[in-house]
Amino acid sequence: MQMESGSPTGKGGMLRRAAGFGAPLLVAALFLGLAGGGIAALHLRAEIQVVAGARPPIPVATEVVAMENAYRIVDRFVGRLEPARETSLGFERAGLIMEMLVEEGDRVESGQLLARLDVEPLEAERAQMVAEREERVADLRLARLTAERQQRLHQEGHASAQRYDEARLAVESVGAAIVRIEAAIRGIDIDLDKSLLRAPFAGRIAERLLDEGRVVGAGSPLFRLLESDRPQARIGLSPDVAARLNVGEDVTLESGEWQQSARLLALRPDLVSGTRTVPALFALEGTNVLPFGEVVELSVPRDVPADGAWVPLSALSEGPKGLWQVLTVIEADGGALQVGREAVDILHVSGSRAFVRGTLADGTRIIIAGSNRVVPGEPVVLAAE
Repeated sequence: MQMESGSPTGKGGMLRRAAGFGAPLLVAALFLGLAGGGIAALHLRAEIQVVAGARPPIPVATEVVAMENAYRIVDRFVGRLEPARETSLGFERAGLIMEMLVEEGDRVESGQLLARLDVEPLEAERAQMVAEREERVADLRLARLTAERQQRLHQEGHASAQRYDEARLAVESVGAAIVRIEAAIRGIDIDLDKSLLRAPFAGRIAERLLDEGRVVGAGSPLFRLLESDRPQARIGLSPDVAARLNVGEDVTLESGEWQQSARLLALRPDLVSGTRTVPALFALEGTNVLPFGEVVELSVPRDVPADGAWVPLSALSEGPKGLWQVLTVIEADGGALQVGREAVDILHVSGSRAFVRGTLADGTRIIIAGSNRVVPGEPVVLAAE
């Protein structure tokens, strides 16, 4: 058995020889399979290229341009809303604050009482002056009786002219004293009225600066009052725009979604040194819903002479050598449509459109969307068709 298994002519030897021949055959089979797969891939790629080259014309969205001799730009200027009148309110005399009758944000009417001072010392002084006046009135009656009596005695020869003159002038002296006392009473009444702080115009209390119990001097501010019925806007304009506007002209002011008609009230004759602008004051026409201090914007259009056309930004693409271009739809031989190209220069951009000049002609049909899907010379059809 050992000799048979070790013999080259035995069964084991035959298996080893078969394995030795099988390895090269396996490698050859794999090589032929790979070669066949590559040939099949090349045939498939060629078929795909043939199909791609035969695709139908691409539909494109277009627009016909209209040449113009000017484009409109909008100059925008910003400012702030402010009240027509604003003032700090205080008493004209010193005193102790007894009562504050309004709070911040309250709406007040013209003449409405806002605060009051302690008036007890004034009332006591007035009562004293009234009593003194009554005393002087009694003195005046006595002086008149005395003067009448001295006049009769003088006429009868029982009194000298000196006594009569003294009695007559005493009437005038007491009368003058009464006038002086009445003037003092009127002065106290004025101080009593000045002890009541009233609103000089209708508006809203923007700020309350002091409280009850504070001793204030004359003129110390207690409230800041804003006139809310006549809002205005102060906007700095460039000198050339200010020269084009006329007092009384109607404009539109904007702030986000808010819009409001306004009328030009005045233009200041000087320039603000920091901004080199002309301050303009506009009166809002209508109910204001924005708080004072809000930023508002004034748009002033002007036309710039230039030959060109408005095109969508989506129609612009970068051309050769960094230039801008628009793809057009032109008619080829046989009436078929294909992609063309025109060079342009951008003069102005507004929103989603640009004003351009270049080789465009009036009535040119340009591709406004999907210009990255086509190249010049490629056949196309209009999307609307």
